[in-house]
Amino acid sequence: MRPRRHARIAIDFFGADLTGVRLQADDHDWSYGTGSTVTGSAQHLLLVLAGRTLPPGLLAGEQSGRFTAGV
Repeated sequence: MRPRRHARIAIDFFGADLTGVRLQADDHDWSYGTGSTVTGSAQHLLLVLAGRTLPPGLLAGEQSGRFTAGV
């Protein structure tokens, strides 16, 4: 399977809402989606794909707050 196909399977299975968001890994050559860019390590972006909420500071970008826990 291709990496983009893996991401699509994860999104379909976990139901992550990535409407209007482009995920861009800052430690690998990988991105997914279209829209406002949210950056972070590949491992953190995979958690986003799985619908997990991350601690603040692990993601960057205008829409990153959608995927992090408020303090």
